[in-house]
Amino acid sequence: MGAILSEPVTAMVVERSSSSCWSAAAVTMQGWRRTHEDAHILCNLESGGSQGSGVFAVLDGHGGSSAAFGGARFLEEQLRRVAERAPGASEASRLLQEAFIECDTKLRHHLSNEDRSGSTVVACIVTPSRSQYTVQLAHAGDSRAVLCRGGRLFCSKDHKPNREDETRRIEAAGGSVSQGPLGGGPMRVDGALAVSRALGDFHFKPAGMDPARCKVSVVPEVQTIENCASGDWVLLACDGIFDVMENEEVKDFIEDHASKSGGRISDGAQVCIDLLHLCLDRGSKDNCTACFIQFGEFSVRKSLELLQGPWRAASPEVQGKYAEFFKDHGFEAEALEMTTPGRRLSGSSKGKAQASGAQPSPAEPARNGHLPTIARVFQAVRGTRAIQSAWRARKSPAAESASGTE
Repeated sequence: MGAILSEPVTAMVVERSSSSCWSAAAVTMQGWRRTHEDAHILCNLESGGSQGSGVFAVLDGHGGSSAAFGGARFLEEQLRRVAERAPGASEASRLLQEAFIECDTKLRHHLSNEDRSGSTVVACIVTPSRSQYTVQLAHAGDSRAVLCRGGRLFCSKDHKPNREDETRRIEAAGGSVSQGPLGGGPMRVDGALAVSRALGDFHFKPAGMDPARCKVSVVPEVQTIENCASGDWVLLACDGIFDVMENEEVKDFIEDHASKSGGRISDGAQVCIDLLHLCLDRGSKDNCTACFIQFGEFSVRKSLELLQGPWRAASPEVQGKYAEFFKDHGFEAEALEMTTPGRRLSGSSKGKAQASGAQPSPAEPARNGHLPTIARVFQAVRGTRAIQSAWRARKSPAAESASGTE
C-alpha cells in the first residue's frame, strides 16, 4: 500500500504504427503507482520476406523497471528474427520459446547481481497472407492477450502460482506456494511473487538450471490463431487492465467503440485511451498499458505523442512524478516546463530513490516502530481508500476537459 500516490498520474504516452494491412496503437499510464514499470514493443517489419508483418508486446515490470525496459529491447530483437522466418504453428512454438529464453539469458548478463526485478510478458507476431492473417501469441505471467476472430474470443491463461501445473513445477524445484507473511491476498511463489512465469526474477532461477524447471519460468505458452480476417483484432494488456475487467467486458467495450464509428474503429489509440480511463475509474491501482491491433487496409504511419494530463492541479510531489514520467519517455522539454529555476527534476536518480520510499527518513522508524505490523497495514489500507475517495470526489467534467487527456 505504501507504493500508492495521493492522486494518480493520468498522463499517457500514445504510440501509433500501421502498415498497409494492420493498424496498431499502444498507450501507457502510470496511474496510482509511485513508479512506472511497464514497457511495450510496437514494431512494423517493412522489408524482406516478412514485409507487412508486425511484432507487438506488453511487459509489466515488478520490483523495479530494469527487467521490463531491458527485456523489451532484447525481446524485440528476438521476436523480429522469429517473424522474419514466418514459421508455421509447430515451429513457431519452439522458436518463440527459444526467443524468450535467449532474451532472459541476455537480461541476466545485463542486470546487476543485486537487481531483483522481473517482468511478465505478452507478445504476438502478426503475419498477413493475401486477405488473411496468422497471429502467434506467446505469454509468460499474467499480462494477457484477448483476440477476437469472427466474434469468437481466443485468450491467454494467466500464469499464477496456484494454477495446478504451475504449482507442480514450483514444488518440484523446491519451492512453495503460499500467501504472503501476513496472510490474505493472492498465492505467491515462496510467499513472495504473485506470478509464476516472467523475465528476470533471477533469485528464483539458479544459473545453469533448465528454464522450464525453475520456480519462476521464462518459457512462454504459445498459441497460433490462423484465418483471421479484416475487422478482427487483438488486445495485449497488463494486469492493471484485467484486475478490473473480464475478457468478455473488453470485447464488449471494443465492439461498442466499433459500432459508434460505423463498424470499423478509425483510431485504435482512442480505444486504448478510453480503456485506461475506464480502468482508472473502476479502481485499478496498477500501471496500465494496452496495445490494440486491428486487421484490414490502412495507411502507413507512425507517431508518438504525450497527453500531459492535469499536472498543473497536482500536488508538488505528484507534479514531480509527472515530470519523471515525461522525462523517462523522452519528453524532456515537457518535463522541463514543469520545473522552476533551481528545482531538481524528480527524474534524477537521487529523486527517484527519495520519492519511491526506498529509503525511509530517519524519523520514520521512531514514529512507526511502536506500531504492530498488522496495525500499520490496516492504517495504510484506510489511508489509501481515503486518498482515492478524496480524488474521486474532486474530479469534475471541467477538470477532465482541461486535462488534455481526451
